[in-house]
Amino acid sequence: MAVQDKSVPFPLVFLQPVADVHHVWTALSLHISPNDEDGGEILSRLFNEFKLGEALGELACLIPVRDPAGFSLKLDGPLPKGRILLRVPVEHCTDPARFDALDWLNTSNFGIVADGLPAPDASVPSFVESMALDASVGSLPEAGHWLQHMRGPHLVENIGDAIQFDICRTEGFRWFAGDYPLHPDSRLSQKNSISRARLLKLLELVARDADANELESLLKQDPALSYQLFKLVSSAAFGFSAHITNFSQAINLLGRRQLQRWLQLLLYARFPGDESANPLLPRAAARAAMMEAMAQRVECTASELDRAFIVGMFSLLDVLLGMPLNDIIGPLKLPADIVDALTTRTGVLGKLLDVVERSEYSRIPLRHVDLEAAGLDARTYCECLIEAFGWATRVSTEA
Repeated sequence: MAVQDKSVPFPLVFLQPVADVHHVWTALSLHISPNDEDGGEILSRLFNEFKLGEALGELACLIPVRDPAGFSLKLDGPLPKGRILLRVPVEHCTDPARFDALDWLNTSNFGIVADGLPAPDASVPSFVESMALDASVGSLPEAGHWLQHMRGPHLVENIGDAIQFDICRTEGFRWFAGDYPLHPDSRLSQKNSISRARLLKLLELVARDADANELESLLKQDPALSYQLFKLVSSAAFGFSAHITNFSQAINLLGRRQLQRWLQLLLYARFPGDESANPLLPRAAARAAMMEAMAQRVECTASELDRAFIVGMFSLLDVLLGMPLNDIIGPLKLPADIVDALTTRTGVLGKLLDVVERSEYSRIPLRHVDLEAAGLDARTYCECLIEAFGWATRVSTEA
């Protein structure tokens, strides 16, 4: 493996989730700044040294490639066919003079995705089965021809809200990326609000170390909560394989700390009768796991690690419940550093949350100076990012 030039800063790495029509993650879109992906060195390090492949699990990975002829990726193990998808500029996918380079990558088990919309009369090789379009550029209505003639699945990104998501789904796209989970349909934001109100009450009881009988009594009031709790507790995503037969057993086996974390996840979970997963669940899980991983790197105490996890998990409650965050967290009597982080992005946890939000590859860019302000460097941040997405990936596929 090549030795990194210490005079060149470690690049900023971003992972953007790609979901299907049911909001379950199907892929992660990898972005690196500055744009030096084609050299292959940093990509090889991400997969071999940082274990990005393990974090992906069964998900695909989308990688933008400017020049297929110059692309290389050296992996320590075999490359699963079609699991790494190269986003190639559409002009490469429609130029016969460049087909040989694409064919070589395809025979090397890379999938090829046309990045952009081919002209209606263009010639595209049969192994280019998918395309990726930007919802913000307004070319979706012209995509119908290729949606019918290319196998897919086709990706549309930069989807801004739930309405635009529905439009793209109707057009025939099946992979989706963007900020739309953060801007849900306002008519649905209060769905299951009674159950989630009970969850918040449960979290309050756990936080003040209430008696197990109090917890069980509240759980028994809501069949949907009972179902979701047992489902999550039994999930392999959390490494717990025992059969749970009653609430007391679950509480005693899990311990208060782990129970609290599952309850936090449960706020975002799918409830019986929901047709699709809640797109906020894996997002909140990634935020919580990344907050905890970064807090560990800046040498926070054990209690601070727990509070970092809570900050990440609670940072999307206002979106989930469609009400001001202060109104949600007020009754929970949270520690001051959690409240400050969530409401003003101040303190150690607030600076870490700012990094997490900027890392989501949205309109507010992440800079090296933001990492420095939080006590991190780009390499450490990258380690935390991949670690967090590994956990969130398991949560998304098993929730």
